[in-house]
Order: sequence, then C-alpha cells, then structure tokens
Amino acid sequence: MKKLFRFFVSKQFLLNIVAIIIVWVLIVVVESYYLKSSTNFGEKVEVPTFYKIHMDDLEEFVSGKNITYTIQDSVYLDGWPKGTVCWQYPKPTDSSGMYVKSGREILLSVVPVNPQMVKMPKVVDMSQRMAENTLNAMGIRTKISYEPDPEGVGFVKKQMFNGVNIPEGTSIPKGTRVDLIVAKGNDGSTSALPNLVGLTIYQARERLSGTTLSIHTECDGCVTEEEIATAVITRQDPAGGEGVNVAAGATVTIWASK
Repeated sequence: MKKLFRFFVSKQFLLNIVAIIIVWVLIVVVESYYLKSSTNFGEKVEVPTFYKIHMDDLEEFVSGKNITYTIQDSVYLDGWPKGTVCWQYPKPTDSSGMYVKSGREILLSVVPVNPQMVKMPKVVDMSQRMAENTLNAMGIRTKISYEPDPEGVGFVKKQMFNGVNIPEGTSIPKGTRVDLIVAKGNDGSTSALPNLVGLTIYQARERLSGTTLSIHTECDGCVTEEEIATAVITRQDPAGGEGVNVAAGATVTIWASK
C-alpha cells in the first residue's frame, strides 16, 4: 500500500499527469481553431430577400453579403416580372429566422424572359379530372368554373384562355393558367361539401375532384406551385361538414398558410 501511495505522489507520476493535461489542452485548442477556420463554426450570415431581383442585378446584389447563388431553373408565373427571382432556398432570414455560414450557396428560380412554349391539347369532352391531369403534366395550370348542362355532369365543355376559346395546337407559355368550363348538370342540383380545414390544398383538390365544386385559393406567403399545393387550409367558405350540401357548381373559397 505504501509503495502504491509513493507511486502516486512521485515526481514521475505527476510529470505524466501534467503532460497528459498539456496534450489534451493542445488537442482542444487545435480542434477549435480547425473548426473555426475550415467550417466557419459559430458564424451567422443573414439571408437576404432575392424575390423580384432581376437576374442581371444578382452579382451586384450579393456583393459584400458573403453568400453566392445559383439559378437552378425557371418557373413561369402569371403577373410576375420577367427575368426576376420568384423562389429561393434557404428562405430570407427576416421571414424564416434562418441564418447561414459565410459562402453559402443560395438556390434560385427565376421567371424566364422568354418562357418555354407548349401546344394546347384538346381537353373538351374529357372528364374534369382527366383534363386537369393532362394539362398539369404539360406544365399548364387550370382554373375550373361550372355551367349547367342537361347532358350530364363533370365533363369539360369549353377550354378558354384570356376569355376566349383556345383551339387545340395553340402555342401558349408553359405555366399559363387555362380556364376549363365544366358541366354541372341541371339547375337545382346540389353537391356535398366536406370539411376541408386541416387538409393541404392538394388533398382538398383531390377530395373535390369527383364533385362539381370548384376551389378558389387564398394562400398566405405562397409563391411556387409546390408551396401552394402543400399549404394547410385554415378556413373555408362556405363551411363544410357531414350533411352539408351546396349548389352544384358552387365555388368554395379556402384560406391556407405554408
């Protein structure tokens, strides 16, 4: 026991302990320096808002902000200034609270100056669901409205763009919204209206796809079609639920948030 005690208080043992502590401190200091120099550990850079900045002005816009950018694709949006940014990731710090490290690459989508053109197919006489799927697959958006028709319900009566009939084969910008007029059956008919609150807009569209009802969407903070489709519904008018029926062809207004 005495030998063991003398070993622990010996000069050699104490020197070994001091050496271990010095090595451990050096490792911590070197590791901390490496993290800060190679990964910008602990550094926070604010993400600015790129929305509606023209692509020609992006270099000047990011100058001095310690970030870079890449334009990954283009998205046609009605009424959005051509050649400007319409989507970014990460989102701006002022709306998301998100910060990045110095040199972070921000992904951007812009509205093309000369959008890609696609040829309008014939969707008249198709079912509403088939017509929407056909056009959406081509990058054409749709707006549905209804008219009475004694011959049936749920089929496309007219395809229109800017208030006039759009013939098959007409070239239109990809991303354009086309109006589809769908038959709602005879006057006086009704449709069941479910409760849509808590669903995403995509789920609500699916829920109503087999009915004569159309949806008007108000989406807070939504920019891209993906954000619109996945936003969650917080309110609807008229209110829906079990046993609720509204006039066939009625428009349901929904409010949603990302």
